[in-house]
Amino acid sequence: MKNNNKEKILEVSRQLFLKFGYNGISIRTIASKARLTTGAIYFHFKNKRDIYTNICIEAIEMLLSKFSGGMARRRSSSQKLISTFDSYMEFFYRHGDYYNILMEYKAEFDAEGESGRGTIAEKMGELLRLMSETVRAGIEAGEFRKVDPMMLSLFLASVAEGMLQYKKLGLMAAMKIEDRDFRDFMTDVVGVGIAAAPQPRAKRKP
Repeated sequence: MKNNNKEKILEVSRQLFLKFGYNGISIRTIASKARLTTGAIYFHFKNKRDIYTNICIEAIEMLLSKFSGGMARRRSSSQKLISTFDSYMEFFYRHGDYYNILMEYKAEFDAEGESGRGTIAEKMGELLRLMSETVRAGIEAGEFRKVDPMMLSLFLASVAEGMLQYKKLGLMAAMKIEDRDFRDFMTDVVGVGIAAAPQPRAKRKP
């Protein structure tokens, strides 16, 4: 029963965070909507920040699972990296509540102080480390040129997350850019890069 209460608290809190924002609700509000006492809330969580942190960790673990599963189904390092974009898209479409809390309401959460921020950041780092391992494997296999694996992972994750934010704002639709078009472009950039092929030097006359 106690575990059921914990899940109920998280589910109700997730809905409330989405509707009112992090600062728009209190422990008392959560308890009322969950039909529990505030004591029952504090039995499972230290405070509202702890509840929010747990929801974010759930979201990241969900995304990590998608990353791992998507990579496992691909063979080349390039395909594995592009699969992380597919994972972001699936997360965005199928788990919009988790996506919104993780990507949008963290600003209000951060404004209260440091507690909990490091936990979320460290968990997010697991996504980048998983990507960087793939980059490193691609370099060792001669599939990628030598680049900083973590920097490339951060770049690609930032591009994917930024694209989803633009999508929410309606920019992608306004520009008539479909998901598959952006994915194809990402595939091209990961596989080929954007640097022009070096031009052959003119031979010097004797």
